[in-house]
Amino acid sequence: MMRSTVRVLCCLLVLVAYSATAFRIKEVQDVLNSCVQCHDTDPDKINVHLIHHSHDDVGWLKTLDQYYWGLNNGDANVAVQNILTSVVKALWEVPERRFIQVETAFFWKWWQNESDDLKAKLKTLVENGQLEIINGGWSMNDEACVNYQSTIDQFTWGFRILNETLGECGKPTFGWQIDPFGHSREHASILYRLGFDGLVFSRLDKNDKSLRKENSDFEFLWQGSANDEDNVVFGALTPEDIYYPPSGFCFDILCEDDKIIDDPDDEAFNAEARAQAFADKVKEQVKWYKTNHLLVTMGGDFQYQAAEINFQNSDKLIKAFEHHEDIKLIYSTPSCYLKAVYEAQPTLQVKTDDFFPYGSADHSYWAGYFTSRPNFKRFERTSHNVLQVAKQLSALALASGQEADVDSLRALRENIGVAQHHDSITGTAKQHVSKDYTKLLARGVSQAEAPFTKLLEGLLEVDLSGSVNLTSCLLANISVCTASQTSENLLVVVYNPLSWPVDFPVRLPVDEGSFIIVGSDGVEAYDVTTPISSFSYVKLDEAKPAARELVFIASQVPPLGVKSYVITKDLVKNSQSAVERKLEEDVLKFGDESAGFEIDEETNLLKSVTMNGVTLPVSQTFLHYLSHDGRDDNDPSGAYIFRPDGEIIPFNKPAILSKTQGEVVDEVHQRFNEWITQIIRVYKGAQNYIEFDWLVGPLNISDDKGMEVVTRFTVDNFNNERTFYTDSNGREMIQRVRNKRPTYSYDSSIEPVASNYYPVTSKLVIKDEDGELEVAVLNDRSQAGTSLGEGQIELMVHRRDVKDDAKGVGEALNDTEFDQGIVARGQHYLILGPSSTLLEQGKTVAAQERILAHQKLLQPWVGMAEAGDLTVEALEKLMSKTYSALSKSLPENVNILTLEPWADYTYLLRLEHIFEKNEDPELSSPVTVNLQEIFSGFVVRKAVETTLGANRELAGLKTKYDWSYKGTYKYAKQSLAGLDVTLQPMDIKTFIIEVSR
Repeated sequence: MMRSTVRVLCCLLVLVAYSATAFRIKEVQDVLNSCVQCHDTDPDKINVHLIHHSHDDVGWLKTLDQYYWGLNNGDANVAVQNILTSVVKALWEVPERRFIQVETAFFWKWWQNESDDLKAKLKTLVENGQLEIINGGWSMNDEACVNYQSTIDQFTWGFRILNETLGECGKPTFGWQIDPFGHSREHASILYRLGFDGLVFSRLDKNDKSLRKENSDFEFLWQGSANDEDNVVFGALTPEDIYYPPSGFCFDILCEDDKIIDDPDDEAFNAEARAQAFADKVKEQVKWYKTNHLLVTMGGDFQYQAAEINFQNSDKLIKAFEHHEDIKLIYSTPSCYLKAVYEAQPTLQVKTDDFFPYGSADHSYWAGYFTSRPNFKRFERTSHNVLQVAKQLSALALASGQEADVDSLRALRENIGVAQHHDSITGTAKQHVSKDYTKLLARGVSQAEAPFTKLLEGLLEVDLSGSVNLTSCLLANISVCTASQTSENLLVVVYNPLSWPVDFPVRLPVDEGSFIIVGSDGVEAYDVTTPISSFSYVKLDEAKPAARELVFIASQVPPLGVKSYVITKDLVKNSQSAVERKLEEDVLKFGDESAGFEIDEETNLLKSVTMNGVTLPVSQTFLHYLSHDGRDDNDPSGAYIFRPDGEIIPFNKPAILSKTQGEVVDEVHQRFNEWITQIIRVYKGAQNYIEFDWLVGPLNISDDKGMEVVTRFTVDNFNNERTFYTDSNGREMIQRVRNKRPTYSYDSSIEPVASNYYPVTSKLVIKDEDGELEVAVLNDRSQAGTSLGEGQIELMVHRRDVKDDAKGVGEALNDTEFDQGIVARGQHYLILGPSSTLLEQGKTVAAQERILAHQKLLQPWVGMAEAGDLTVEALEKLMSKTYSALSKSLPENVNILTLEPWADYTYLLRLEHIFEKNEDPELSSPVTVNLQEIFSGFVVRKAVETTLGANRELAGLKTKYDWSYKGTYKYAKQSLAGLDVTLQPMDIKTFIIEVSR
């Protein structure tokens, strides 16, 4: 009787345990994409998840097209078109095999050029889980130099293509960032918002990696937002230093490792020995993980052009472990690996910061690429600006019942997606490839801008009768603009892509003469100033740099709206008021009490800045580091690596070339030497910042030494206690402490400068907590930045090296243009004031920084055309009409991040809350917006909320992994209540909308 009772109790306990296990397994299945099919694992063995992949750069040693088609094979003998074809055939033969596909740019080229039979087979392989789409962006984007908006766009377009070609099973759920050189917290946040479960990557600081090995922390949880505690994704590191197979087990035709011979009668039989060697690696590496599951990458750069060789050898390796007592090998994917880890329920460390800078060796800090090729970094931002304007204008035209050529958007969408690649925006490709990237962007911009005149004509309800063609001036930065230089009557149309009115300084290259500027508000004040340089080195066909610049403020340009101006050249009048107003030497103060600066009469440098009710002693100058040549250890400064050789070197005292005070702007022109000039300027009125317009280059490397040029701002008597803050891809701020890492230790004395450099894509901030003061410098592109002393902000603006840093590109960072080294031009914007005080403008300093950063990221588009060909009626209508697509301005903490034509007469709309918690008492609060009340020319009648990438509806979204193991939960709560949308700080909400007029 006793035995029977015990037996029954045991059976009941087994049933309860089985039920609990079954329920947990069901939870796991619920969160998996239904198309993912995983091989069985063994709870009593080490399970090795073999991830077969090919890492395919969309340009690096060769251009994207050269890589795809197999051209220019002297630089790399690669033809990407063969990879997917070969993989499809190999997977089709053996159903147990698995492979992952990552870059949608290459997938799309393959899809357009392959047979229907191969495409049908690939889709079947995706549907049965043999081929898993991972990441899914247009490229594997960089994470240091990119702005969050471009990252979102490149994922969204990649997803759109995958949806149209592969359907439901082509929707990615996992990130694969195996090659970027450091990893940002904002990228983790974006992956969470995309609905991803996690990511895998390879590169992190060697000191961090050593500690993680010791603590078995190669798997972790990453909180991607300090403003949302639910924003968490799983993270895993590859066991090898990068993403290649274990040493000795690279079976690809590009590798030289021995293949596996499993015929015991053959003299070359080596299967047992190879299996033992592999087992030794597995037993060593599994110690670095929390569970008995090990992820092993079986692929590398451009591998699998002859995929059957790879898979045959993997088949043999797996077979060699069939009866192994400790180890089981399986074909797997990242999704299957994550499923297995989750089932094991490990306790994982939570990561709350990021993985910058990446130090691969004592003297190899990958911080140089934060600045490399500064002109391309700026052009990418300019192109992004044009794309957002193009998408908005197309959407507004279509929604208002007009025609719009949406195909004109495609090239720029795709080419900006390519530009996000981790060897594109980073400046780490060969020079001929970088030039191709620039060409692709220029072509995309030209195509996207082509319909602007017609689109604006329809929105403004003005009949231009084909008499004008609005063009922007992409060469205005070198004082070249044919329209403004040659037109006696110039039409200027200013379109604002932001969701609130802006005051925008319009600067146009002009030749001699006086001018009259007329807009909807009447006659506008203007100044004529001298360009930053003569640009005499620029040699262009039928274009000559102008000798002057015309400056006026396009005031209160409405949100998603237009203001127009006519500029008439007065050929008779040439009064002193219309030319540059030069001042006496003893004039040292510029601007006014709301925003102004003073120049030191002895040093000719900035002396103080007045803003937001305070005056602080601020100086600014240029300095440079000499680049280390790697003479002792072969770790030189190069495209990737920043390694200074010795102490920083100041330049001589600058000369003051001119000082002007005008109705619109005050300027001081400085020359530090023959290749560094700068304008310090302050605009009158609502422009609450000081602008530093610098021109640097060509850098002097005549002594065969590379050079890294920085600008440094110093605030006297300012104690920031070694602490500074940098943005993460233009979104949330992250605290940095000089010579310290939050989660591991390192020897800061080895590279005390480079190890303290971080990516700055939007701004760098220092705070004096005791003095309650805050100083911020905003930039117009990605740059390397730091604070190496109290009260200091340092940003690297340009670099030129004579050595290759041996990280793969195979050439020095020594680009030329116009028969000389590259000349870089850019702007910095200085804001300062009380850090915790609500200012007279009703905003904190942090709020001013947020709004200014958006104004500089998405500037108004300025189009120009000869106005003389317009009818008087059309001209009068343009001058009298102010257009806005919004019924009213949105709150200053809400911006329309995306508005673009989507599919089947729908539109993609994203709203973003641009503030973090505690940045401003009012603007950091949650805010509610009604979608039906936003637009003026049409009404939103239906909205479907989706994930950030617009490829999954939130309402029916699968559940996510719950790492507390208490039960599953939804990815995100829907924000829609009717058509009311509530945004929390740093929220981004994405909708597919339908409209009616």
